[in-house]
Amino acid sequence: MTLSMRVLGRWLIGAILLIGCNANEDPNPVSGNQAVKFNSWLSEVSSVSRASEGAASLTKEKWEVGDFIGVYMKENGESLADNAIIGNVVNHKYMSTKDGKNSIFIAASEKDEIYYPYNNQAVSFVAYYPYKEIITDYLYPIDISNQKDPTQVDLLYATLENKSAESMNVPLTFHHQLTKLVLNLEPNLEEMNDYLGGIKVIANGFYSKANFSLVNKKISDLEETISISAKTAPDGRRVEVILIPQTTGTDTYIEFDLFGKIARWNISANKVFEAGKQYEYTLYLGKPWVEVGGEEISSWGDEISVPVNWDDPKYFPVNLVKISGGDYLIGSPKNTTEAAANEYPQHEVSVGTFWISSYEITNNQYAKFLNAIKADNSQQFINTTGIFQYDDGIDKNWSVVGENNDPVRNVTWHGAKAFAEWLGGDLPSETEWETACRAGNYDLFSFSNENSNEGFDKLYPKYVNCRDEISSNGEDEVLLVNALSPNENGLYNMHGNVSEWCRDAVERSANGSPAPYNYKFS
Repeated sequence: MTLSMRVLGRWLIGAILLIGCNANEDPNPVSGNQAVKFNSWLSEVSSVSRASEGAASLTKEKWEVGDFIGVYMKENGESLADNAIIGNVVNHKYMSTKDGKNSIFIAASEKDEIYYPYNNQAVSFVAYYPYKEIITDYLYPIDISNQKDPTQVDLLYATLENKSAESMNVPLTFHHQLTKLVLNLEPNLEEMNDYLGGIKVIANGFYSKANFSLVNKKISDLEETISISAKTAPDGRRVEVILIPQTTGTDTYIEFDLFGKIARWNISANKVFEAGKQYEYTLYLGKPWVEVGGEEISSWGDEISVPVNWDDPKYFPVNLVKISGGDYLIGSPKNTTEAAANEYPQHEVSVGTFWISSYEITNNQYAKFLNAIKADNSQQFINTTGIFQYDDGIDKNWSVVGENNDPVRNVTWHGAKAFAEWLGGDLPSETEWETACRAGNYDLFSFSNENSNEGFDKLYPKYVNCRDEISSNGEDEVLLVNALSPNENGLYNMHGNVSEWCRDAVERSANGSPAPYNYKFS
């Protein structure tokens, strides 16, 4: 089983479906039957772990039901301006219908629906979050003064060029436009430990208001240096503050108030905080001083490198590989001797950026999931074999008899999807899976430029574990998930070993094309 994280940007944030819009006396009229569809995501991660001891992020890293974005549609290649707008699509409001890393966005009202132009001209899109009813001169008003809910001040922005009604799906990537300050607090005094959850953290001397240009992403008109109450984790050990990108002045500092005992961290003048960056510090608190344990600067949303330790039974990561969004070919090429008739013709589709697990999910990982959700032995999630044992006693515990790092087998579709959602992701769609598997090679296999099985004797043992090829690799059974060689995307066992579930079924069109993949299991 392979996991796909559909990022808000998570893991891949899922498809944003934009539907509907009438144009009255518009120079660029829109079509009544070519609805715009978006694949969208928010933040990017390369690893997720249920055993992680790291604190959860307090900022906007996933969609929630009721999140609203604003969307503009304009002429391709033109700057966002009144004379470039198509179909009167100005600040149209779309709403998230799901919680999690994957979501479907629909028009908030009939007047917000969007359609492609009648003449099939290429268009571009601009989108942002969180939604504002009033946008003047394409300037988004930033106000970070109230951070009780940081997700409501975390400005996200996305653009996409050169799309038309021929594009089945439109990939749209949101990026953080402000600055994230993360403080990991360590008390130097033992008596602070019991009370750290009550700490109040105030950021002083930072600009709290500005304008963000939806045209060119420039930030201007910075004003109001005030005190900003930072959001803290329940245990008080993690603090997150969203800042407007800026250069600090001479009186910029963070104040820590623990029941009237004040500590202060003075930030040096002319310190530059850049857009889209995360600045993380470990601070050792004393009275009244603060010791800084070092600075780590990274792109807000960049991948995190977490190696898999196969020998540690307590370690439970799912390493993810980023597959960049773009236009890809799916289906089998002409003159492919091994392909089924309904795999033709090979054709181009637009795929949004997503993250997919580099290994098949292991028996050990799946057993941890079953225990975490307290699954019974009803075979709703897995058809049990001798590998999995279920103790129906007081503990009602699942265990694995050997083969911890073999790929899990006999998992139902519902069981595979439930596991992915438990980790905050989803199964890959058929299109995503094929894109990840092919790794840019559009012939029969991802590791060869040939379109037949002939001449593969030297390649099969390196990449493929199939029943027909047992004599090639010398194995008579399923292999470890990290056995053999990965494809160009760094994915293991994409050909052979075990079958893998996708999120959707394949609905073949009348001419035998593999698209559209539009049937959803309920």
